[in-house]
Amino acid sequence: MEFNKIAGAILLTLLSMMAIAKIGNTLVPIYHPPHDKEGAETAGPKEPEQKEPEKPVAELLAAADPKAGERRAQACTSCHSFEKGGPNKVGPNLWDVVGRKRGSHEGYPYSDGLKSAGGEWTYELIFQYLVNPGAMIPGSKMAFRLPNPQQRAEVLAFLRTLSDNPKPLPAVEKKSETPAPKPDEKKAEPAKPDEKKPEPAKTEEKKAEPPKPAEAPKAAEPPKPAESPQPATPPAEEKKN
Repeated sequence: MEFNKIAGAILLTLLSMMAIAKIGNTLVPIYHPPHDKEGAETAGPKEPEQKEPEKPVAELLAAADPKAGERRAQACTSCHSFEKGGPNKVGPNLWDVVGRKRGSHEGYPYSDGLKSAGGEWTYELIFQYLVNPGAMIPGSKMAFRLPNPQQRAEVLAFLRTLSDNPKPLPAVEKKSETPAPKPDEKKAEPAKPDEKKPEPAKTEEKKAEPPKPAEAPKAAEPPKPAESPQPATPPAEEKKN
């Protein structure tokens, strides 16, 4: 009997702990850190990816391969024919499409948007149209999209060959060559006003001393009397032998 009580108390305790944990998880959801920084509490806003500016159509067409465009255009054969005098399918025949008036191919029921578009299919318009036909011309029946600019240029290079007189490619603008930056030259500094040069230290002028009084001339001494000439000493007599 005592054993049943003890076992029941243990079981009740375990059930209570499970119930408390379940309620706690419901009230306080488990925190999952971001994947990029493990353990980070807040994920900072991600900077938008900077895409390189798209090259001009003329530049892309100049480097596009028509053969690559022909292989890529095989996906269009279910809706278009490419040969001269070919039939219209879901879409119109694309022979000589570059330079053709928009919405004018004989026998094809164009949408109202293309009928009223006017103008001709230029390289630039086809290039833009292939990105999203419905966005460019509302009501367009064409659902195919080709967002990659290089692939669009390749398809355009192939469409250019579908003509007896292919339209000339748009001219590529020559980029002006910017001269190489010259080393920074020291700018000539404006002439500064003449700075006052320090004056040399003035030497103290010696005070002029008063002239000394002239000494009185000494009295002339009387001339000494001339000494009388002494008589010449007679020559010594020769000793006699």
